[in-house]
Amino acid sequence: MIIVAERLNSSRKAVFEALQEKDEYFLLDQALKQEQAGAHYIDFNSAALLDREIEILQWAIPLLQAQLNVPLSIDTPNPEAMEQALGICNKSRPLMNSLTGETKNIQTLLPLIREFKPKVIVLCLDDHGFPKTPDEAVSIAARMADLLQKEGLTTDDFYVDSLVRPAGVDWEAVPLFLKSIEAIKKNLPQVKTIAGISNVGFGLPHRRLLNRTLLALALQRGLDAALIDPLDPELQSELFAAEALLGKDPSFKNYLKFVRGQSPSRLT
Repeated sequence: MIIVAERLNSSRKAVFEALQEKDEYFLLDQALKQEQAGAHYIDFNSAALLDREIEILQWAIPLLQAQLNVPLSIDTPNPEAMEQALGICNKSRPLMNSLTGETKNIQTLLPLIREFKPKVIVLCLDDHGFPKTPDEAVSIAARMADLLQKEGLTTDDFYVDSLVRPAGVDWEAVPLFLKSIEAIKKNLPQVKTIAGISNVGFGLPHRRLLNRTLLALALQRGLDAALIDPLDPELQSELFAAEALLGKDPSFKNYLKFVRGQSPSRLT
């Protein structure tokens, strides 16, 4: 499981305030804790700062790159901000979060992919909106996979996101998401999948319970990567246990290593 750590998102009040103040200690503390917890990418989003977004990216990215040993995931809907951010990600290959199948989005971001060659998160979303069936999700994923491979990317360079939507808004959204992962892995077995797991519980009580339950269900369907909070110990426990029981962790090697690193009280 590739973990994209989600905590440095300006939609969170504490992060927003820290970025406004350019609080270096907060930024690096959060990033390093997530790296130490096993993150493979640190997602960074300053979009909520609006007209200061690019300024914050130009301040934060060099700081993060100087301290981290893992790449950044650049999370912005603003093409200009994405271009500026990719241009200063010079330590390791970043992850673009994200490209969609919408014509305007492709026309805007494809030149950046050609120039900077990031890895890419691809959303199953096109000019017709969200897919309404697993077959529609497969169709979008296939078109985008073909497009990116024609640009020289391999299936190790991008992740397809079939989109987790809040279960409290549409109870049918989660079954559709899970069936879409399964369909993509069946029809496009080389394509890797990703999901923003924490979207599922928006507005509902015991949100972390929903997060870790969905993560286990999605792993069973073939999920390869996830945007999650790696500092959530219960979610981490669920991840290692699910991978072991699904045969993704031969001889329970990673599970046993994880358990040995925990205090007994954390695992009861």
